[in-house]
Amino acid sequence: MKILYYEWKENSRDDMIATLQLLGHQVIRCHIPCGDYEYDDAFMERLKRTIEQYQCGMVFSFNYFPVIAKVAQRLCVDYLSWIYDSPHWTLFSPTAASPYNYIYTFDYEQYLMLQGRNVPHVYHLPLAVNTRRLNEQLGLPKDDISYRAQVSFVGSLYENNPYDRIVYLPEDIKGYLDGIMDVQKLVFGADILGKSLVGKMTEKLDVFIELGMDETYGIPNSELYADMLRSKLTSTERIEYLSAISKAHELSLYTGSDMSLVRGAKQCGTVSYEKEMPEVFLTSKINLNITLRSIASGIPLRALDVMGAGGFLISNYQPELATFFVAGEEMVMYSAKDELLEQVAYYLEHDKKRREIAHCGWEKVQREFSYEHQVRRMFEIWENERNAG
Repeated sequence: MKILYYEWKENSRDDMIATLQLLGHQVIRCHIPCGDYEYDDAFMERLKRTIEQYQCGMVFSFNYFPVIAKVAQRLCVDYLSWIYDSPHWTLFSPTAASPYNYIYTFDYEQYLMLQGRNVPHVYHLPLAVNTRRLNEQLGLPKDDISYRAQVSFVGSLYENNPYDRIVYLPEDIKGYLDGIMDVQKLVFGADILGKSLVGKMTEKLDVFIELGMDETYGIPNSELYADMLRSKLTSTERIEYLSAISKAHELSLYTGSDMSLVRGAKQCGTVSYEKEMPEVFLTSKINLNITLRSIASGIPLRALDVMGAGGFLISNYQPELATFFVAGEEMVMYSAKDELLEQVAYYLEHDKKRREIAHCGWEKVQREFSYEHQVRRMFEIWENERNAG
């Protein structure tokens, strides 16, 4: 099949294209600058001409673009999108209900939300890593690993989050918001913030905050406020947890954020997704995942990246991570800062156990989270749905 692949500089682009080609599809790569995800007539005309020129039978993109959905529906061409961002506000677009859309989301709670909005073709599909590339690149599996770091973290500190830019909230409102973030900080796998920002509190926030969201999306303001707090909480947790670890152990921090926020950490700058990041994961004794709080239940791509590279993973509790992987055997999870600190100290001292867990995690990713496995599943779902329709 000829598949038009819409690319937008996403990290997973080359891995997905290589997999589609491996499975026998002809891929037409397409990048047309998009000025507005919902309304861009010039984009839509260029995309329409490209699809017709190459006679593509399908369009694919990571994440969902309403302007692509509109063109696909006009041409009666199926549009498959694989969501790996959360939140992803374009999913609230009325275009999501197009019968030509097949939306796959990595987060089960996001899947349930879309079902509740009567999106006809939505499916839960965890993300993947290119195990073929990683194994060849790193020489996996290997028994002899020369470690270069004790504990590593790759990711943003989110210090420029929207909440910190709001300096004009009354003290009673700010106190309430800070309080519910403190409560949420104690809980993983349950949404305290979303349930606490309804009714009168939303009305109070509406007075002071201009959201500027497209009204056709119908996103409750309470959800937008909750996500603002989730970003802030993620920043707070990452800075606090990493700072605590750096006081006790050697911590290598790979980020484009302000590294002075984590005193004592080894400042390593940013790393490229394909070439440098896998090497970091393999050669670090411990790799940390501190999930963005807006990911309600799904397995973050970073967790799969670590295990797919043969690295040892310690992650916060995440419902789907606990469902698909065995904690203590394929990876390790924590539910509080003190527990995280205890686990870091323990696994730095228990080399054999740490290596065994890393290997078991790598094996699980090989079996169930390779691109080849997940993309085959994606197309099986699509074919079954078309045949049933």
